[in-house]
Amino acid sequence: MTRAFYIFRQTVYSIMGLCYFLWLALDMTVRGFVLITLGGATNAHKLRYHRILQRKARFAINHVPGTTFKYMNPTNETFERPAVIICNHQSHIDLMGIMMLTPKLIILTKEWVWKNPFYGLVIRYADYFPISDTKQMTDKIERMVEKGYSVVIFPEGTRSEDCRIHRFHRGAFYMAEQLQMDIIPVFIDGFGKVLPKKAKHLIPGDMSLEVMPRIKRSDLTAAGDYRAVTKSMHDRYVRKHEEMCDNR
Repeated sequence: MTRAFYIFRQTVYSIMGLCYFLWLALDMTVRGFVLITLGGATNAHKLRYHRILQRKARFAINHVPGTTFKYMNPTNETFERPAVIICNHQSHIDLMGIMMLTPKLIILTKEWVWKNPFYGLVIRYADYFPISDTKQMTDKIERMVEKGYSVVIFPEGTRSEDCRIHRFHRGAFYMAEQLQMDIIPVFIDGFGKVLPKKAKHLIPGDMSLEVMPRIKRSDLTAAGDYRAVTKSMHDRYVRKHEEMCDNR
């Protein structure tokens, strides 16, 4: 394959991906306006909106041009019981992999994501909260958890440029302790190769997402406070990353 053809192909792939993303943002904004703004922000309408997001995310992650996607859930986790879902963070497309897991998800985002002019309304319609006022955020999340929603947090806080596991912040584990919730670890691989943090186009590759076994609240309590759990979970993700690298 000549370099010119490779660049042309990747440019086409990237344009296709961007067009789908913009169409998705517009489509979900319109759906949110009709379903929630006009129809009313009822629990049923909110759940229906989340179900649509889940279907579209599942389609998107399985049809990223030039890639393959593998989903692994060896324990057949159903996500029926709310939990704090943690995941390593590599790329913008990580969210599509996460949103396909279950409709009952609340994702914590950065303030700029919540205010983004292209998809900010989608984020707000879906009740994805910005990490800002901790007390106010915790109160909102607690109400959603009572309705059966799980909370997604990326403990690294930002995308990893080299796909390695970087330092974990303690917020996810503190929240799990405060709300007495289980933790479900999710591990993604290859997302940062397909769309690296500073890349301008998609790169062909294989992606995978593995739902690791749920860690019950009793086991977390036995492991120590949220500081000890933070370190323990970080070590687990580092080992998992090294294992994946060794198997390539």
